[in-house]
Amino acid sequence: MLRFVLIFAGFMHLAPAASSPEISDEDLKIRFKALSQATLVDGSGWQTYEKLLHPSYARWAMGEVYEGREKFIRSLEQWWNYGMRVARRDTEIIGFDQVGDLAIIRSRITEEFVGPNGPTEGFSGYVSNVWVKEDGEWFLLSADISSIPKSD
Repeated sequence: MLRFVLIFAGFMHLAPAASSPEISDEDLKIRFKALSQATLVDGSGWQTYEKLLHPSYARWAMGEVYEGREKFIRSLEQWWNYGMRVARRDTEIIGFDQVGDLAIIRSRITEEFVGPNGPTEGFSGYVSNVWVKEDGEWFLLSADISSIPKSD
């Protein structure tokens, strides 16, 4: 189960809190939210990622998992088909920078997962997403994820 947590922890996030930086590009905001909602209990599923990940997409998770686009999408498809979902996601956008057709969204997230046998281990961490705009559309180019140690 930990493999599933590492693979899918750090999915894109819901709308930021009022005091958080705002994503100023409306199209980017829509795509960012679409990825976040895709893995929720009533979400659209892994197919949304297939549409919104850049062909050169890569992710680095907790210094342990590095995956390219196809490996990540197939892992997400397996996770989804197994019955895993994000039951709850709290997101705080802590940074947003955009220079032309490149944007970086930095977030702190906490997620609770649910699987076919009920709730599973959750995740808290920091995520840095790099988005690139090509032919007028935003695509997620990379995700870097680090976990926050659990407090006792």
